[in-house]
Amino acid sequence: MTGRRAFLAFAGATLAMPRIVRAQPLLDADVVVIGAGAAGIAAARRLTEWEYDVRLLEARDRVGGRAWTDAGTLGLPWDRGAQWLHNGRANPLARRAAELDLALTDSLYDALTALDGNTPLDVTAEALLAALDRLDDRIDSAVSTAAPAATMADIAGADRMDRAAVALVALSMGGDPQAVSLADAAMQTAGEDRLVAGGPGGLLAHLAEGLPLHLGHAVTAIDLRPADHVAVSGPFGTLRAGVVVVTLPPMALASGAITITPALSPARQGAWAALGAAEFVKVGLRLPHALPDAAEFATDVPRLLAGQGALLHFDPRAPLASVIFAGALATDLAASGPASLAEAARETLRHHLRIEALATDSHDWSADPFSLGPWSRVVPGAEDARADYAEPFEDRLFFAGEAAPGPLATTLGGAWQSGLAAADAIWDVT
Repeated sequence: MTGRRAFLAFAGATLAMPRIVRAQPLLDADVVVIGAGAAGIAAARRLTEWEYDVRLLEARDRVGGRAWTDAGTLGLPWDRGAQWLHNGRANPLARRAAELDLALTDSLYDALTALDGNTPLDVTAEALLAALDRLDDRIDSAVSTAAPAATMADIAGADRMDRAAVALVALSMGGDPQAVSLADAAMQTAGEDRLVAGGPGGLLAHLAEGLPLHLGHAVTAIDLRPADHVAVSGPFGTLRAGVVVVTLPPMALASGAITITPALSPARQGAWAALGAAEFVKVGLRLPHALPDAAEFATDVPRLLAGQGALLHFDPRAPLASVIFAGALATDLAASGPASLAEAARETLRHHLRIEALATDSHDWSADPFSLGPWSRVVPGAEDARADYAEPFEDRLFFAGEAAPGPLATTLGGAWQSGLAAADAIWDVT
């Protein structure tokens, strides 16, 4: 026993002697953290700094979870998963990147070009950006009086550009407007997004250095029945811990990836089910050359209004682009197979710039057995599911990840904050 806990134990002994000392099991670790994504790394770092004996278990052969920066397929670092440090001023990972001297590049959403038939590009972009500005105020004013299951579609309105703005925001949240919760949209905040050198996957790899990390350690069972420890098991064997932090996505928990004994309450399991996977796919494109004069983002208004929209992002640092699809279109494209998905991305690039991509890359996060989705999207009407997901159980089982509530929910920054919050809660109870 070390640190604060040792001091408190000594103080209690001196003030309350004589006392009965209950025999404690020989624990393998004070804390087992399951999952080495942003939340798990944050929790493990903080607890290790506080001199807890920690084991960080990761099922994959790499850290980062859904932040995966690949440098091989396209010949340059490209993010198969999380790409931005959202809301840079409030994002704790942006500060971590700066501390590591990793270059941060502002990502300018206002640098947008939009197609709309024969309408001039600058006129269309100006109208769409104005509609996006109006939408922020409309979300804030509507949410307080909206029905419990209100969606983004409920505030679309009659104006054509207002409806396009709703479709674009819903796309960024991983769904069609009728499937995206209005309350969830109001909870999350937008801000100055940033791109980080080496990608978020590289940043998290730096932040995991020196941690007691065990790759290839998939946890399949958690046993809460022992009174004096929690048993964590998998193909690697069994570890006995004082407390456990689970950072698996709720989609994986709902699928039964980990058997928890005794089973948690129906309300908890209902929260997992209510935090379903966002409908979202992203394709990386290697361009024949850099596009220094191109706007950073591009979209097509008629396609947005028809439910066939995409958001095209040009990396300001390299000849790379990403095409983002969401909603039913994303689900259909993913089901059609990698070749069809790649061709849809190539066609989007042609549609906007009439150039051909040299190579493409993507990863189907919904089919990834360790994630079963790119991030969590709350079912409209079940907005309490985020808080229910993150609620600790008996001060022995803690949950953290991007699904936790807050203004940075669904993002890497939100996952990092929730991991720190879990560590703080463990400090309070131990």
